[in-house]
Amino acid sequence: MEQNLPFDLDALLVFGKVVECRSLSKAATLLGMPKSTVSRKLSKLESDLGIKLLRKNTHQLTVTDLGEKIYSHGVNILAEANGVRALVEDCRQEPQGELRVAIPVFVGIDYASRVGAKFLRRYPNSRLDIRLVDNVVHPVHDGFDVVFGTGPLQDSTLIARKVFSLELFLCASPDFLDELTEPITAPAQLNALPFIDFGFGDAPRRLTVAKSKRRHELSPVVRARANNFQVCKQYILQGLGVGAMPTQIIVTEELREGTIVPVLTDWTLEGLDVYMIHPFALSFSTLISAFYETACDIISENSARS
Repeated sequence: MEQNLPFDLDALLVFGKVVECRSLSKAATLLGMPKSTVSRKLSKLESDLGIKLLRKNTHQLTVTDLGEKIYSHGVNILAEANGVRALVEDCRQEPQGELRVAIPVFVGIDYASRVGAKFLRRYPNSRLDIRLVDNVVHPVHDGFDVVFGTGPLQDSTLIARKVFSLELFLCASPDFLDELTEPITAPAQLNALPFIDFGFGDAPRRLTVAKSKRRHELSPVVRARANNFQVCKQYILQGLGVGAMPTQIIVTEELREGTIVPVLTDWTLEGLDVYMIHPFALSFSTLISAFYETACDIISENSARS
């Protein structure tokens, strides 16, 4: 294995964090080292490579074109380093200590309780505090170690690991469909019908359906909205409108009995990715890795149950 690298590998990782934060001070705080050390490592890296990586002035920090390419390689190196460190830590000690977790209400009490119970059984030296939340929380600012969330990650000091994707489908009750003057055959028709929507946080969700290469963004009239699928399911069962539900798990029995039926089956509703988010500083925590594995295991069990 080649060992005569022309630069300090640690300095490359420091450079990567500076690029993500766009700030020497923020990167220094995140890495737990003085700003002067970060600056010195960057200068040494530029000297070793013989190129300019960053442009700095009093107002902003920008990355050179070559610096962007080097950063891309640095991201891959960091991922490999994290993997090696995690393997070592997993072998070294059993997960222990307290973990504070925030899970959105829409994910469900059943899922949260099953993940929590399995985690506690697996790791007897662990303690767990799960809070079901109905608003967007930050793992650092709001005092959590781990939060579950959706959408793009806005904070470069955080790490997001995908846990599962909610595969959704449009559905309604037979009674609701029977009362319509014409059958639903096109997505545009939904814009004139009452819609049962689920949501997390205050921002409105975009609903997009796809068929082959065609895509259509829906703009339905939301008659009712809830941050829990069980509540939305009851609205749909009562014939109050068309809604979007996760495939199988929430409505398995209703689909079997025919009390809820799919709508526009040749169109696919865009799924919802759910991530486990935690601070970069906790990347090597065996407790967090263990909880992530348990969360994924429960999803696999749910799929088998369906």
